[in-house]
Amino acid sequence: MTTGDRDAPLRLVPHVRQRMQERGISEDSIRWALANYHTQRPAGTRRGAKPAIIFVGTWNGRNLRVYVERGSQPPRIMTAAWED
Repeated sequence: MTTGDRDAPLRLVPHVRQRMQERGISEDSIRWALANYHTQRPAGTRRGAKPAIIFVGTWNGRNLRVYVERGSQPPRIMTAAWED
């Protein structure tokens, strides 16, 4: 999975845009976090959910967690959330 290309297409699962709006997360901030992450770790397993990797990057002084379906190309964003 290539996460570093700021112009690469992203696939957002249906509920992600709603969650982004609720949480004040822009597509630019997701792209930034994927291109400039400082932490990467596997997401915990959830029944019925596909395996994911969490990328954590700092955007405007806040840590943003971006959950990406493992092995997806282009990156399929499962959700995103601020750590604070």
